[in-house]
Amino acid sequence: MGLFSSILKSLLPSKRRRKSKKRRRSTSVAGGGFRPSEGGSDGKVMIANLFGSGGKELSEQLAGMLSPESTVQAVFAGQTLKQNLRVGFVERLMLANEEGRGWLEDEDADLLIWGAMEDMGTVARLHFLSLAATQDGQPGTFGMADTLDLPVPTPADAGALVRAATLAALLPISRGSRRALADRLTENLEPAKAAYAALPADTPEECKIAILNCLGNAYATAFRFGNKKAGPGAFEHYRAADKLVDMKQNPMIWSVINTHLGVMLEADAKTRKDPAAMLEAIKLYGTISKTLTRDSYPQDWALAHVRRAMAYYKLATLQAAQAQAHLTEATRAFEEALMVYDRNQMPNRWAEVMNHYGVAQMALGGYGKSDAMLQQSISTFRKVLEVRKRDAAPLLWAQTANNLGAACFALAKQGKEEHLLEEASYYFQGAIKIFRKIKGQRKKAEVISKNLMRVQHMLSEDAA
Repeated sequence: MGLFSSILKSLLPSKRRRKSKKRRRSTSVAGGGFRPSEGGSDGKVMIANLFGSGGKELSEQLAGMLSPESTVQAVFAGQTLKQNLRVGFVERLMLANEEGRGWLEDEDADLLIWGAMEDMGTVARLHFLSLAATQDGQPGTFGMADTLDLPVPTPADAGALVRAATLAALLPISRGSRRALADRLTENLEPAKAAYAALPADTPEECKIAILNCLGNAYATAFRFGNKKAGPGAFEHYRAADKLVDMKQNPMIWSVINTHLGVMLEADAKTRKDPAAMLEAIKLYGTISKTLTRDSYPQDWALAHVRRAMAYYKLATLQAAQAQAHLTEATRAFEEALMVYDRNQMPNRWAEVMNHYGVAQMALGGYGKSDAMLQQSISTFRKVLEVRKRDAAPLLWAQTANNLGAACFALAKQGKEEHLLEEASYYFQGAIKIFRKIKGQRKKAEVISKNLMRVQHMLSEDAA
C-alpha cells in the first residue's frame, strides 16, 4: 500500500484502542504533562518519548522548544510509540499510527509528535500524527512519509524549526482558533528559515532534505490559510529539497517532495488562473508515475495518475478551448489508476476514484454533446453506489447520488427520456435530505434543490 494512499487505511478505528485508556492517562500525567500558558489553547499536542538511546531527553527538549507557543497546549505521553521491525516499512508506520491515534483519542489531543533516534543517535526523526483526517491534496499536508529530521546534539535554533513544523501540522486539523494558529505560523516562518541557514556544516544531507521539505509544508500551509505571500517560500524550499535528493537512489523521498510541489503548483494555478502552473504540475505527476513504477510501487503509481487526472480536470476549467482534450486525458489517467485500485480489495478507494472518473466522464459528455459518454458516466455512478451505501456512508452516498442525478438530467435534456428524469428526481431528493442535515452543506442542498425543480418542471411538461 502506498505511502499516501495508505493514509486512508490508517484512519480506520481500532478495536484495541480503549483497553488501556486509564493507564495512558495516568502515564501522561505522571510523565509531566504541562501547559505553556495559563490561557486557553487552540490545539493540544502530545509528545511521545522518542524510541532509542537519548529519546526521552530529546522529547523533553521538544517540550521546551514548544513552550513559547501560548496557542498550543502540550502534554507528555510518558511512553514510547514503538515500531514493529518485523513488518514492512509502510505497514510499520500504519500500525504505529493506529496505536498513536488511540493515544490521541484517550487524551482528547489533536496532534502526536513521535519518532526515533536514528543513525546511532545522531539524528532525531520526528513524525506528526493527527487525530482528525487530513485532506490529502491540500498544500502542505503532512503525510506518513513527511518527517522533521534534526541533527543531535540539536542546534541552538532548532526550536524555530520544531515550532513551524508543529504549527503547520496542527493548523488544518485544530478545533481551536485557526486564525490564531495561522498568525503564529506566519510569525515562525522566517525564524525557521534562518534556523535552517544556520545549521552546522556537518549536518547530514538527509536531515537537510527533510527540514527543507518541512519548511516547504510550513510555507504551503500558511499560503493555504490566507498568507498568499508565503507561496514563493513553499516553492523555494520544495525545489531546494528536490535539488538535494537523488530520484533514482531515493525515489520515494523524491516523489513525496515533488508531490507536495505539484499540489502547490495546482493551488498557485488556481489563485492566478495560470494554465502554465497546472501544466507543470501535470508534468511532475507524469514523471512521478514513471519513477515509481507500477511493479515496484503500485499504489503510489496509481495515486500519481489520480493526481494527474484531477489536474487535467482543473486545467479544463482554465482552458475552455482545449477542455475536451484535457478531459479526455483526465479519463485516461483515471483508467490507468483503476487498473490498480481493486473493488474487492480496497472498495472505498475504488469508489472514490470511480466517483471522480464519473465526474470527468460527465463533463466530457457535456462538452462533446455525447450521449454515449453521458451514459458511461451514469453507469459509473451506479456502480459507485453499490459500494457507497446510504445507511453506512450517507455523505459519500449523497455526493455520488447528486452526481448520478446530474448525469441523468444532462442526458435526459438531450432526449427527454422520462425514466432518466425520474431517476434524477429520486437521487436529487435523497441528496438534499442528507445535505440539509449536515453542518456547512446547506448551500449545496439549495443548489441541488434548484436542479430538482428543473427536473420536476420537465416531468410535468411531459405529463401534460
